[in-house]
Amino acid sequence: MIEQAIYREQAANALCLLARSPGFRDDWLAEAKRLCAGFGERPAGIACPGCVFARPLGRHHVAIVQAADQGSDDTGRPGVLGFYLLVLPRSLYEELGGDPFYIAEQFPPPWPARGELPSLTWCAGAPPPRTVAMLQKVLNVPYSATLLGGVQILLDGGRLVFERPAPDAAILRSLWALLPTSERAKLWPASFAFSNVHRFDVVVVPRLTPRLDPEFEHYITEEKAGDYPEGRYECNLQSAIETGDQEEIDALLHYNRSRGLRLIVILLLIVMGLSVAMTHLLPGPSAPPPPTATGKSP
Repeated sequence: MIEQAIYREQAANALCLLARSPGFRDDWLAEAKRLCAGFGERPAGIACPGCVFARPLGRHHVAIVQAADQGSDDTGRPGVLGFYLLVLPRSLYEELGGDPFYIAEQFPPPWPARGELPSLTWCAGAPPPRTVAMLQKVLNVPYSATLLGGVQILLDGGRLVFERPAPDAAILRSLWALLPTSERAKLWPASFAFSNVHRFDVVVVPRLTPRLDPEFEHYITEEKAGDYPEGRYECNLQSAIETGDQEEIDALLHYNRSRGLRLIVILLLIVMGLSVAMTHLLPGPSAPPPPTATGKSP
């Protein structure tokens, strides 16, 4: 089942729980509120018409959060923020390809709801396949080098930050389209956030001062992502997309790096075991013969 809840900002940055489903557990409430509060304090003049971010909720669940301004005040400035949380088992999240944007798309926020919400079931089926035509369209943009470099950065364990005056789900969805499925479920994106308290793996923020803000220490900016050293995955994927090799694309996107590393470890252990066994089974070097007498007998 997929559980849901709605929070809304109140005065003095307080958060109020407006609605939740019966399965939205009491022991999730504190962490759910922390996730919403970590979105940050709104910078002056910045609106949030709608964005998506994802984070773990405990060891066995994932929270996909949709945040959006709830109307405007008398002067036309953005109103308070609302947060719509979808909580699903991590196993289901992985089964659906670790794509929070696709999942959120299936569940538009019921902002007016109050009180009890129903628990949800997934009825949309498997995510659409990533075809040659789709990925060629993804890379047919002026910033394709940024996308390819960004993907390699994420696979190398780095983090990315983009500066935009408004949410930019498109660039994150493009990155997600190019990542291996097994890796997507381990990475946590935000198509917009006022702060980076949650240390997202890739995040869009309205204002960026990397040298002054410790929240972005060691993050790689959009400008530097395009010049990131070319890696094997990035090179092979670009080649497969340009040549229209769907079989190679499928192999790259479904490659499980963790499984590959486990296989390497297993093979190394087997080699080491065989080496030890051979040491015990094979006879050691023969002892040298005793010296012979060379003197004449009396």
